Amino acid sequence: MRRIVSSVVVLLAAGVLLASYLDGWWSDPATTPSSSPAPARPESEVVLPSGSEAGDATSPYPPSTVTLAVGQKLGVRTTGGAMPKYWYLTSAGDGVVLRNGPDVAITSCSTNPPVPGCAPEIDKTFIALAPGTTTLTWAFGSKLDCATDAPNRAELRCDITKSIQVTVR
Repeated sequence: MRRIVSSVVVLLAAGVLLASYLDGWWSDPATTPSSSPAPARPESEVVLPSGSEAGDATSPYPPSTVTLAVGQKLGVRTTGGAMPKYWYLTSAGDGVVLRNGPDVAITSCSTNPPVPGCAPEIDKTFIALAPGTTTLTWAFGSKLDCATDAPNRAELRCDITKSIQVTVR
């Protein structure tokens, strides 16, 4: 019986080591080849307030204005990660004027080993398509708690917003 238990423990340990190796925990991120080049940083950027700042806010933030040429990108800097509250897009504006582009990582979190509580900064990008004016609206909260049919509870404030008016020339 003792021999069986010992064999099982050795097999489990070998499995954990193999899984962590295959997951990349032992690789050097500086030498790990990338499957695709990182998208270019946007020409213009608006930084949303940090989660701790937005969590203490008591009213919506003043709107920002941005002017772009057709083909230019706008980056809206957010902090990603699995947090209970975060900035999320509630209105993507006019899709004829502006469309979502690829996200650009500004800072990242180590995965070798993973860092608990790390939240990377990301530029959510938008590409200017045609002349016009549109507005992006962001809300700070939990997407599920802030749904229109969710109960309105004081601890689940969903009224902290930030609008960005984008004019494309």
